Amino acid sequence: MATLSIRVPEEIGEQLEKLAEATGRTRSFLALDALRRYLDQEEWQTQAARTAVERADGGTAKYAGHDAVDHWLASWGTDEEGDAPECQ
Repeated sequence: MATLSIRVPEEIGEQLEKLAEATGRTRSFLALDALRRYLDQEEWQTQAARTAVERADGGTAKYAGHDAVDHWLASWGTDEEGDAPECQ
C-alpha cells in the first residue's frame, strides 16, 4: 500500500477527528473512504463527458433546443408545468 501525506486546513482536521470519534473509525479510514468516493465520482463523470462528446462528434447524439429546454425549466413549479422537450 502506498503512503500519502497531505496538509489540510485545521477545520477539516477537526471535523475529521470528530467524525472518527463518533463512528469509531480511524481518520485514515475515513480519509481513504472519502478519497475513494471522490475518485469514483470523478471517474464516472469524466467518462460520461467523454461518451457524450464521442456521441456528439459521431453524429449519434440527440438534442433538445435551448429555447425548448428554457421554456420547460421555467414551467417547473407552476400549474402549467410541461413535459420534457423531445430530443431530435
